[in-house]
Amino acid sequence: MYLIDPKILEVFTVIEHINVGTGIICNIILLYLVRKFSRASMGTYKYLLIIFASYDIFLTCVHGTINHQVVIVNLTTFAANMTSFYCASFTVPFTLMIIHFLYRYWAIKCPDRIILFSQRPFMCLCASFSASGFVTWYCLCVFGLTGAPSDASTIAARAEYFRRYNRNVTDSYLIAEHWKDGNFNLRPALVLLCFDSIIFGCITLASSLCILTLHHIAKAQTISAYSKYLHQKLLKTLIAQTALPVILVYIPYFCILTLPFLAIPDYGLTSACTAFNSAFPAVDAIIVIALMKDYRVGLASIVTRRSRRTTTVSSGGMTTKGASK
Repeated sequence: MYLIDPKILEVFTVIEHINVGTGIICNIILLYLVRKFSRASMGTYKYLLIIFASYDIFLTCVHGTINHQVVIVNLTTFAANMTSFYCASFTVPFTLMIIHFLYRYWAIKCPDRIILFSQRPFMCLCASFSASGFVTWYCLCVFGLTGAPSDASTIAARAEYFRRYNRNVTDSYLIAEHWKDGNFNLRPALVLLCFDSIIFGCITLASSLCILTLHHIAKAQTISAYSKYLHQKLLKTLIAQTALPVILVYIPYFCILTLPFLAIPDYGLTSACTAFNSAFPAVDAIIVIALMKDYRVGLASIVTRRSRRTTTVSSGGMTTKGASK
């Protein structure tokens, strides 16, 4: 078991609190910019951005409310505080990304299909696809893992959790005990296989749609140079958005789930995992604003306008004060 300095744990906790506040503020700003400064040429794609920003706010609230943490003891993964709901919630952004990639692919390959995104049956299908990822991960956690309060593994987890975070959480533990009494435990191994299959399946599907979209953008002959530039810009933004859940959510998830099975120490990754997770919503909004010129310029114009108003009011106050003398 890798022991981490308590001061580092405090730093991670502070980072999480900062990420929660920043995530809510940044995504509220993004929502305003999307509604205020989106061009008509973006079509229904702006609604996908609105959905994603809204869900990022929800994720931030989930993280701030649940305050989920993970510990590893004797090659066994333990987690506390509504872990099933927390983990399942963080799988939804990647299914939303796949829907975004499908939109970008159809926008260049089959533009006539874009209208489907504004039709209720297809919208329900997309919602069902995202919900299926959530439900699958949630059910695997609830029905595939253990964590009864009286189990020896739960007692060990509770003690380690208290030692590390000085909080006594008595229930809501999920335990993947790969080795018990020296014997291999098949059930958590099958759950692990399902988790990793979902992770790699989502990454593979998103990567395939991305490569196909890049190919068709390069081969497009019937669209203007500006339209091609816009497609490339939106796709680059989406690629950057997709890299975030991979780096900040899926890779940490994969490591903390797989390392105990392979008998590899986590070297403090479990303590940093939730700090990575909490950073995703905020950084996601920042990247969209930074890479989308309309939103970047729109935000700059708002800040500049308010700065000018503040300067004008301040100058007027000084003039009045001088006149009174």
